[in-house]
Amino acid sequence: MKRMLRTLALAAALTAAFAITAFADGWTMENGQWTYYDNGYRVTNDWRISADRNYYYLGSNGYMVTNAFVDDERYVDADGKMVTEAWRQIDGKWYYFDSNGQLIKNRSRQINGLWYYFDYDGSMMTGWVDDGGSLYYCDPEAGGRMVTSTWRYITPPEEYIMDDEDDGPFSTDGKYWFYFLSTGKVCKSEGYGQYRQMVINNNRYAFDYIGRMQVGWVKVEDTNPVIAGYRYYNDSDAIGVYGAAHQGWLSAYPPEGEGYLGNVEWYYFDAKGQPYYGSDVSEGDDDETLEAKFKRLEKNGKVESYLFNEYGNPVYGLRKVRKSNGTVTSMYFGNRQECCLQKGDRSITDAEGNTYTFYFDSQGYGYTGVKNGKLYYMGLLQKATDSSYAYYTVNGTTYLVNRSGNIRKNYNSNKEEAEFKSDSEGRWVSGAWAEPSELLTPAFEVSYI
Repeated sequence: MKRMLRTLALAAALTAAFAITAFADGWTMENGQWTYYDNGYRVTNDWRISADRNYYYLGSNGYMVTNAFVDDERYVDADGKMVTEAWRQIDGKWYYFDSNGQLIKNRSRQINGLWYYFDYDGSMMTGWVDDGGSLYYCDPEAGGRMVTSTWRYITPPEEYIMDDEDDGPFSTDGKYWFYFLSTGKVCKSEGYGQYRQMVINNNRYAFDYIGRMQVGWVKVEDTNPVIAGYRYYNDSDAIGVYGAAHQGWLSAYPPEGEGYLGNVEWYYFDAKGQPYYGSDVSEGDDDETLEAKFKRLEKNGKVESYLFNEYGNPVYGLRKVRKSNGTVTSMYFGNRQECCLQKGDRSITDAEGNTYTFYFDSQGYGYTGVKNGKLYYMGLLQKATDSSYAYYTVNGTTYLVNRSGNIRKNYNSNKEEAEFKSDSEGRWVSGAWAEPSELLTPAFEVSYI
């Protein structure tokens, strides 16, 4: 019935526009089909407009064509009318025709506020689309709509996976997170082994050459020290937004393949996910000391000063540093669990079980000089070891100290030929024949910062 009504409506439209006379110019019904005459000749392989302001196509036999492509560019529907600004599903595929009736081919097109991509034959594409290296995704579950300004958890295009070299993030189901820009392009780097960093909703992410969101350690550049070129992206919701650059403290294994020991270490990451780090310094060289630069950071509810080494870890134990004025001294950063700057009096035990007394000033530097009646050098308390007394020279002045480290004042061990003699300040007195001892230096100097 609907078909009959459409045919009658078309007939009425054509008849209203043209007087139907056999072989007269205009539209004519012949053998139950519409034809068009011009100057007395039947029009073939050409378009003609009717009173309804729509175009119709006359085939090679002069009859109006229906339900068919014309020149692979346009399409006429069941009434013969050229399809314009409309979708049509033909042989199971979707096509869109513009205002001129032309098929949209081999490009993207915004339709009713949504973007779609069309293949070389004009059929709407779904899934991944590779346009000269730019990747798009047309969601088959959303009617082929191109994904824009949002995330998708999907399988990457197979032709982009390098099976023999792939070092992308781990996946148990072959799917990864991708982010698509407002243009529909997937956010990805320029090439294999490179990473694109981008801020999305106030979080920073990294994407590889396919566009897969990265998690864990990612080496974004070559640097010295090596750790400076790494960023860390959350690999668990428990430590922050999944995939976002980690900020703050994190206990983690170091990056693989860089020669680091495989122990879990503490790291502190800035807003870009870069770990704090110190300088690359050769161990065992007494002259290889650096100016101490600290970070005051909060940890476990307390704000403390931390110093990081070339591996990105906060240092612990006794360390040798160079102050801004050029003098060399020591600092103490507690045990491995504390790893923060210590001040004041400290008892430090070395690996052999020997305990030493140190004093560190309000800035954490090992004190050199006299403090509370005791003599210190680079923070270490100077005291007699081989006999009851010993002379030590600090800052150009020689002092007499006992086994407890106290400065011995007004002392004369033998009035005639004194081995040890000191004045009222505990300083060496002329006539004492004992030689100054070598200064006790900070114990277990095993690394420098």
